[in-house]
Amino acid sequence: MPSDDRVALACAAVRGPRETFRAALAATADQIRTFLASQRGASENGGARRLAAELGVFAAGRVDAGRLATLFRPAEARDPTALAAVERACDVLTALSARDLASDVVDVPPGGDLRGAVAQSFADLGRGFGAVRTLEVARSGGRRVDETAAALEAFPYARWSRGERRAAPPLVVAVDGADLTVTALTEFLDGTQKIVLVVRGACAPAALVRLITPGTFVLQTGDGAGLDRFAAWEGPGVAALTSESAARFTHDPARGATPWERITVQFLPERDPRASVGGTSGAQQAEELRQLRQLAARPEAQAAPAVPGPSPAATAADPADKLAAWLLAQANLADLG
Repeated sequence: MPSDDRVALACAAVRGPRETFRAALAATADQIRTFLASQRGASENGGARRLAAELGVFAAGRVDAGRLATLFRPAEARDPTALAAVERACDVLTALSARDLASDVVDVPPGGDLRGAVAQSFADLGRGFGAVRTLEVARSGGRRVDETAAALEAFPYARWSRGERRAAPPLVVAVDGADLTVTALTEFLDGTQKIVLVVRGACAPAALVRLITPGTFVLQTGDGAGLDRFAAWEGPGVAALTSESAARFTHDPARGATPWERITVQFLPERDPRASVGGTSGAQQAEELRQLRQLAARPEAQAAPAVPGPSPAATAADPADKLAAWLLAQANLADLG
């Protein structure tokens, strides 16, 4: 595990959206518990007794209060399969919301699989989305409720919807520099997904340059500088807290339409690396540094101006898709009652 200072710095940078996600899970679980309590209170015997009392002496011996009570209970209360699924979904949301997500760190052991660890973490957090989907199925009558059971155990990123990818919380991942296979992270850079890497030991000096695309915020920093802008970006992004010997640069999609406008280089090593780091040879590392230099190079004055592209803000996440409103809307229990 890297030093506590760097881990704390990474967690603090993304604390806000992670707390929002946890609070939304807790609020949704509270709504479900209220619904479940109302269903238990509407049990067949209890409902029949209340109805018999309301009908009074006149109906005694003439009206079957038990059969009549079933007409006034919600459909879900008469469907034990759907109700059981709602209970399991509530348990998942309660367990996730009880975790200290703001301080959660994915720790990749030395020699471990970065992609596998990130995928597993997303599948675990995705159970919250699986729980909301289970509620939707139960609300529709529970006819496919068994099909959603697996999503309560693990719900992989590949199955998340566009809205779910915008609502997911950032990850903080601790990993050895030798295991920093950043290209394995590209499949997760969608919606507003952010990943902060806390790198242990030496790494390829410009490893993250391979992740640069027009709408992805990419940051390599030694002291946390730039993490505030990284966290504020409303699109996907990867930041890495690396050793002081690695390159330090920022690719900020909001700064312009061309790479040289978006990239700011704060530091480059004087010499190209020779030794391999993990599976990355010295030649590959040198190639990454050359790529960074070329992307950041300002064009000659006589060069034709670049054709303006669409404003990055136009492709950023719609504020209306913010997590709390989206998740709570998805879990609306109005139709269950």
